[in-house]
Order: sequence, then C-alpha cells, then structure tokens
Amino acid sequence: GPCGLRFRQNPQGGLRVVGGHVVQHGAWPWMVSLQVYQPHNNR
Repeated sequence: GPCGLRFRQNPQGGLRVVGGHVVQHGAWPWMVSLQVYQPHNNR
C-alpha cells in the first residue's frame, strides 16, 4: 500500500498492542533499525 497507510484491514476488528497503544492488526507492519558504521582507527 501507499507509504504511511494501512496495507490491510482486519474484518474481525482484532486489536494488537504496539508501543503501549492498542491498534488494529496490520496497522503498522514495519520495523526500523538505524545503525551508524564507525570504523576504529588504532594508530
């Protein structure tokens, strides 16, 4: 689906807990990992 929009709706109205907030199943189906590569110079 389009960025930032739910890709599907649960017809049963099932709920999930994400980050302490109750949301519909499939409402936010992604996870992000931000990583910074910092090589160590041992000179």
